[in-house]
Amino acid sequence: MTRSAQQLYDSARATLAEHRTAEGAALLARAAAACDASEVELALRIRISSAWVTFEERGTSPALEELRAAAAEALAQGLPQIACAADVQAGTLLARAGDRPAAWRALAGLDEDFLPPPDRMRLLLNRGTIASELQRFEEAAADLTSAAALADELGVAPVSFMARHNLGWIRFLRGDLPAALRHMHDADALSVTLDRSVARQDRARALMEAGLVSEAYDLLLLARAGQPGAQQASEVDLDLARCALLLGRSDEALTRSRAAAQVFRRRGEPGWHRRAVLCQLMSRPRLSAARALWEAASADGDRFVAAQAAAAGLRAASGRPAEVADLIPDVAWLSRSPVVSLRLAGLVALATAASRRGDDEEARRVLRRANATLVHAQLGLASLDLRTATALHGEAAAALDLELADSRGPSAVVEAAERWRAATRPTPRLRVGPDQRVQEAASELRRLRAAFDPGAADAEEAARAVVGAERELRALTWGAVTKPPPTVVVLRSATLRSAAEEQGCSLVVTLRWGDELRAVVLGDGPDRTISLGSAELAAELVEAARADLTARANMHPAHPLAGAVAASLAARLAALGDLVAAPLADLPGQLVVVPTRVLSGVPWLALPQLRGRAVTVAPTASSWASSGRVVHRPRVSVLTGPGLPFAAEERQSVAGCWPLVQTPDLSDALAGDDLVHVAAHGEHRGDNPQFSSLLLAGGPVFAHELEGLEMRASHVVLSACEVGRATHRPGDQPLGLTATLLSAGASCVVAPVAPIGDQLAAAVMAAYHAELCGGVDAATALARATVGDASAGAFVCFGAPWRATV
Repeated sequence: MTRSAQQLYDSARATLAEHRTAEGAALLARAAAACDASEVELALRIRISSAWVTFEERGTSPALEELRAAAAEALAQGLPQIACAADVQAGTLLARAGDRPAAWRALAGLDEDFLPPPDRMRLLLNRGTIASELQRFEEAAADLTSAAALADELGVAPVSFMARHNLGWIRFLRGDLPAALRHMHDADALSVTLDRSVARQDRARALMEAGLVSEAYDLLLLARAGQPGAQQASEVDLDLARCALLLGRSDEALTRSRAAAQVFRRRGEPGWHRRAVLCQLMSRPRLSAARALWEAASADGDRFVAAQAAAAGLRAASGRPAEVADLIPDVAWLSRSPVVSLRLAGLVALATAASRRGDDEEARRVLRRANATLVHAQLGLASLDLRTATALHGEAAAALDLELADSRGPSAVVEAAERWRAATRPTPRLRVGPDQRVQEAASELRRLRAAFDPGAADAEEAARAVVGAERELRALTWGAVTKPPPTVVVLRSATLRSAAEEQGCSLVVTLRWGDELRAVVLGDGPDRTISLGSAELAAELVEAARADLTARANMHPAHPLAGAVAASLAARLAALGDLVAAPLADLPGQLVVVPTRVLSGVPWLALPQLRGRAVTVAPTASSWASSGRVVHRPRVSVLTGPGLPFAAEERQSVAGCWPLVQTPDLSDALAGDDLVHVAAHGEHRGDNPQFSSLLLAGGPVFAHELEGLEMRASHVVLSACEVGRATHRPGDQPLGLTATLLSAGASCVVAPVAPIGDQLAAAVMAAYHAELCGGVDAATALARATVGDASAGAFVCFGAPWRATV
């Protein structure tokens, strides 16, 4: 059946919308050949669409020439609406070429009422998108909202999708990451058949800004696979290069950005070429290259690139402050950006310049602004996943702050460390009402996991469904709405020192300096810094000790290898103790350890030097000093999960110490009880820590589900394998079940950092509650309960002091 010119044209436009340029070009050629001499308007529309093919294949200038010719002929034929459509296409091409100011000028003067509805819809979509890039947010939102409504009226689902997705992009540009991710997720859920590579690229940029760089990288690879056109493929390559930079892979970033720059230069795209050169500069910072790019971008009015080049120049310069003085105004402009990562980049550059000219006080002042910027951004996020990830953008500022503090003594180092750990300290927050979609997604994930059979014929498909359900739940939590808590107050070192003295404790704040672990000690006596040796060696010993603890927990005492495993465990614990515990063993009183990443999995009570010694592991010194609780006649509940042979005995031992209340649901127990004991199988997911879980009667309960809960429980005991483990993000910001409970408002959590045999765990918990109900504080009770067996030392007391009175 022969297709008409109109049908071929319609197919070509749909194909081009899916970025299938070669196929679209062939359809347009067939449509032009099929045009009757009387179909003047259609022939002109075909020429207008063909300009997009020219742009993709040959660049901007030839495409604009074709559009000018089409517009002139349209006016000559008395078809002003077609001339206007050509102008819309020209503005859109200018935006795709990276010249957004020119694109805006081209489109802002057009009267959308002059156009027929389909053309008006596309004008509104494109103009709104360009306005958002120029931070004309109100105009952008108005155009995109109108475009979405008109698309719904015309039944054009792809445009409705793009308009709604771009409304999410506006939220991103305004700094509202949860709303941006929520809008983009909801748009992506629409049932629309179209190429989603551009939308994926936008979403990846939002994830990059959120600090979820690995997730952004994977999404960009997916977007890259669907890009046959050189321009769009190179834009994705440039974003992949930016991801590689954030992941510390500067060689990959340089390779990708150089390749993209070559494409942009060949196509005559100066705006995009500058962005690629900027990425090269950030991969290999040099003042001369930074200044050259700054001058070129400034000459072309591209302040966005000029300011970032200037910031790179300030950080690359050394020794001669006068040679970079002219860069400072643009960097100051960057430091006021609404985009957190850009603002922090500007502030770090200004602080670096101040320090190099000898003005450390000014550098510290600027870094306090950087810290306030990051903490403010993090406190507005309901998702702990997002809050910890966003800290990535503060790494350089934190490192400089600690470097400047080091010369001012131990107390200054502690205060700097506390500032940068502040946003994930236990700060209770509530979501604005229950999120039905999160609850439904968690239920669906439980259903899929329960139904999964690795031996079934459809196991591969079922596994993909589980992964998809995890992605859906995680994406929904990113968009959760929260009531921001009060601004976090970081306690001064004098206050921390007084708190340690009053509690009879030695407060040990650990930091990593290159490969050296350092412990700054506050408490009785002068502040001091103690070296704990090699961070790399400590990490190896922690992992080795965990492996031996795991083997011992899973091995019957009569097993032929039991003796060898026990000997290996003893040797590993002795070596780890010599490294990180022996230097602390003579400190007075209880120990309170604020761990850096490599020490987060240390089984402190298993180390020979600390066995029987009360140790608390706190996310920050400030949270330890300000979150302690004494609870009179606590309301106590016990929840048990399936498959634990000693669960009934464990429950009975707790009931022998406290009068129990019947609260069968974990969320209800956390909301209504003071002390919640959970005896269940547990799992820590190092690859995705917020999917760490407790296996209860109704299925697994994920850490994601515990974020933002109303939290009355001040003490939670997790007698569940290794759920005390944490995965750390940049800035020593932890993720996992225990970290989630502390962040939600629990004062104290007891949990193991390695598996423990069921019978041993039940015995330890019986002894622990016996001590606790006798009025002993949690850290002391746990030390006494675990002293008889090194494996029991895998239990750790996290958080702040907790004690009950009866």
